[in-house]
Amino acid sequence: MEDLLKREVKEEAGLEIEGQMQYVNSMAFVRPDETPVVFIKFAAKYKSGEVKPEPGSFTDFIWVNTEEVKNYPCIKGIPEKIKKTIAIFSN
Repeated sequence: MEDLLKREVKEEAGLEIEGQMQYVNSMAFVRPDETPVVFIKFAAKYKSGEVKPEPGSFTDFIWVNTEEVKNYPCIKGIPEKIKKTIAIFSN
C-alpha cells in the first residue's frame, strides 16, 4: 500500500515522500457529478520534487498551515486534518 501511495504522489503531484506514512482518517462522499469517492488520508514527509499537478486531475495547489487554510474553501473537515497532520510531524 505504501509503495502504491508513493508512486501515486509522484505521478499525480511530482513529489517524492520519505519514511513511514501515518494514517489520518477516511471518509466517503459523492461528488457533484454523482461519482462515489472513498477519500483515505495519510500524512507523509516531503522528500523532494517540485509540485507539478497531473494534467486533467488538478489545476492548482497551495501549501498552507493551520491558520492559512481558513482562507480557502475546503471539503468539510480538511482544516482539522491539516492541523492533525502538522501535529503528527511536530512531535
